[in-house]
Amino acid sequence: MTDRALEAARLLIAAHRTGQAIDRLPEALRPTTIEDAYAIQDHVSAALGAIGAWKVGQGGPTGPISIAPIYADRVFPSGTVLDPATLPGTALEMEFAFRMSQDLPPRPQPYGYDEVVAAIEGFCPCIEVLSSRYKDKTDFPSAEILADGNANGALVYGGPLADWGLLDFATQKVDLEIDGEIKQSAVGTHPAGDPVKLVVWTANHLMTRTGGLKRGDVVTTGSLDGATPVGPGGKGVASYGTFGRVEVAFLG
Repeated sequence: MTDRALEAARLLIAAHRTGQAIDRLPEALRPTTIEDAYAIQDHVSAALGAIGAWKVGQGGPTGPISIAPIYADRVFPSGTVLDPATLPGTALEMEFAFRMSQDLPPRPQPYGYDEVVAAIEGFCPCIEVLSSRYKDKTDFPSAEILADGNANGALVYGGPLADWGLLDFATQKVDLEIDGEIKQSAVGTHPAGDPVKLVVWTANHLMTRTGGLKRGDVVTTGSLDGATPVGPGGKGVASYGTFGRVEVAFLG
């Protein structure tokens, strides 16, 4: 799909740069496999620059895993204020994330769980900001959504917290307030059970695709309770108990 992937990527790159969403990719350019989708992603990344984070998710404990980049100029510390005009169809998710303290470069054998844990700088409470380059992706095939980075808008995170080994992901309660009202609440809802498993998967996936995870990369591991739209002038606050909170606001 090389030529078609490049043509599809050009449409998505333009939508990224202008903030103007498209209806969808022309039928002849639509990906039909996960490999097609990743080829388009890679062309988009080559044009948009450095990657600061990776969003990875799994459809349940044994479900398929997929991944998409979040570009470095769209990764922000807690308390940032974003312009919704650059993020069409904005919605928020609360997620568990981790920042890497060292590179995990390509090598013949896959990385093990303990090796990846040793390379994690800390846990990062975060809010993922969803924004699609499609005007309405409802009922789109998963490959077409994945080609657009699974609606990779931005990532806002706190930490990293070095004492994250004390965190029990199965019992940690997380709430998301939007404009002062709790819209999401979760305990033990992570799709993979242990989110670190998805960091391990990411390390091994990227070895053969991008040269591996890099020091400073943030890996966010999937929604804990769906996605909630937020409008201009809105504010989101995710509370992670003793592990802190993350805030993001939007211009009115």
